[in-house]
Amino acid sequence: MTIKSNISTGVVGYNIMDVNLNEMRQMAELKNRINDVLVSHVKDSKERKYINDDDLKLMKAILSVFTKDYSNNTESEFDKFLKEQEKTAEQPKQKKKPIRLPDDDLYGGE
Repeated sequence: MTIKSNISTGVVGYNIMDVNLNEMRQMAELKNRINDVLVSHVKDSKERKYINDDDLKLMKAILSVFTKDYSNNTESEFDKFLKEQEKTAEQPKQKKKPIRLPDDDLYGGE
């Protein structure tokens, strides 16, 4: 199986190619087992089925292969702006001291 990223300004999509017959069979069988579980959970069902650990491991393997090249480490300009706003808000506000003039001492100014 080949998964190729479509790149323009960043990754804009993925092409999944060369899925072999064994991979397709595993996905189809897993889909059918999941469907059986969902059907067994309808209202008034006499017997409920559940996904077993082996099916969960296969699901994780399939999703891991499909998402192995995915990363979400691109920061948007909006994220950068919000971080700067948070930094500005966190900085303690410094109390401004009034400007002292030389004759303030003569007239009792602060």
